[in-house]
Amino acid sequence: MTGLTFASWWDAANACHNDDPWSDPELYAFVCDGTQIGFLPAKVWNVVCRYVEEAQIPLQLDATTRVMTFSCSCNSFDARTMAINRLAQLLRENGEFPDPLNACALFGLATFGVHLTAFTPDGRIWVPKRSETKATWPGRYDNTVGGGISAGDTPYDTIVRECGEEASLESEFVKKHLRSVGVITYFYKTELGFRQPEMQFLYDLPLPTNDVVLAPNDDEAQSFELMDKDTVLHHIYANEFKPNCTLVLLDFFIRHGWLTPDNEPNYTKLAALLHTPLRLPTP
Repeated sequence: MTGLTFASWWDAANACHNDDPWSDPELYAFVCDGTQIGFLPAKVWNVVCRYVEEAQIPLQLDATTRVMTFSCSCNSFDARTMAINRLAQLLRENGEFPDPLNACALFGLATFGVHLTAFTPDGRIWVPKRSETKATWPGRYDNTVGGGISAGDTPYDTIVRECGEEASLESEFVKKHLRSVGVITYFYKTELGFRQPEMQFLYDLPLPTNDVVLAPNDDEAQSFELMDKDTVLHHIYANEFKPNCTLVLLDFFIRHGWLTPDNEPNYTKLAALLHTPLRLPTP
């Protein structure tokens, strides 16, 4: 762990929601069909300019307006997907930016995922610890189940599948007890300055008994353990959770009445922070 600790929910939440790219004049805009879809730091813009020219990627970059957009000939979903994939592959092959970094982070594109919290009748939460071999946040605590939504998938189908892959839960059991509980949105700025606007679709899985046991079913997690709310909060304040998991758990604490205006001075600010408008295209 980094050794960093947080003094409050507000500090912990802002370690993930730590950016407002719309207010940063140093960023370049990625625009598609007249709508901004992403944000590029100058170091990405400068490298992309070179690759677009040398590899003839169908993108146009205007330094005066600070806008990158697709060329007129690149006007279909498939063509645009191929163009970005080709550019990202070239950047990766030539080691232009450090791994692990995906194209969405490079270009500041919004990503969408699912997160689920499974909890027992006595109010304990199943918490996995990420594998030490994970490329991102190895060894950190995580939400019970989570994952990115692939193009063409629905949040519901994604979370049901991830429950089987990550926590060894049968799909019929999940479908019977699953509850959709909303979304959260936030802007995350990495230590290297890349922008990651994110929207997470949230689910609760209230387990019918204390005897249901969750266990890893792939290499995502190394273990699962049950934690009461005080233990969860201790690990949050110790900066031992993957950053966006703190926001998911904050939402859970609010919805389940564990965090209230009576015990949290920043209650209204925290509730608003979880639903920051991305001002980008979303589902």
